[in-house]
Amino acid sequence: MVSLALRWCNAKEKWLDHVYKSFIWIYSDNNERLKATKTVLGLDSKRGFVFEDTIDKDNLSKEDESFWKNVTLWVSWFQKRYAYVENTYRISKQKDKDLSDIKLEIMTKYLKSMCPTKNDSKEVQETKNQQINRFVDFLIDCFENKI
Repeated sequence: MVSLALRWCNAKEKWLDHVYKSFIWIYSDNNERLKATKTVLGLDSKRGFVFEDTIDKDNLSKEDESFWKNVTLWVSWFQKRYAYVENTYRISKQKDKDLSDIKLEIMTKYLKSMCPTKNDSKEVQETKNQQINRFVDFLIDCFENKI
C-alpha cells in the first residue's frame, strides 16, 4: 500500500532518495548499510514497517515537512481503506454494474471528504470533481492491473 500511496503522490523517487540520504548513505561499510536498510524497512523488528519512521523530520524544510505530512496521510489512507475499496469494486464488477455506477459508489462510500459540497464555489467544485475522478481512475487502474 505504501508503494501505491507514493505513486499517487508522485513521491516514490523522492522517498527513496530521502531514506537513502537520511539512513543509509551515512554508513560506508556495506554490512552497516544493509543493517540500516533492514531497520528502515522494519525487517529487523517486531513492530514491522512504519512509514512515519522513514521520514527524518529533524532536517526538513517547512515545504518538505508539509510535503511529507501529506504523503503520510495518503499512506495512512491506502493502508486503512484500499482493501475495502478494492473489495467494493470487485463485488460490483461481479454484479455487472456499470463503471460509472461503481465509481459513484466508491466516491460516496470512501471518498466523501474529497467530494465537492454545495458551499464550494463552482471553480472549487470543478477542481474537486477532476481530482476525485482522477483518483478513482487511478484506483481502478491499480485494481485492474494489480500494480
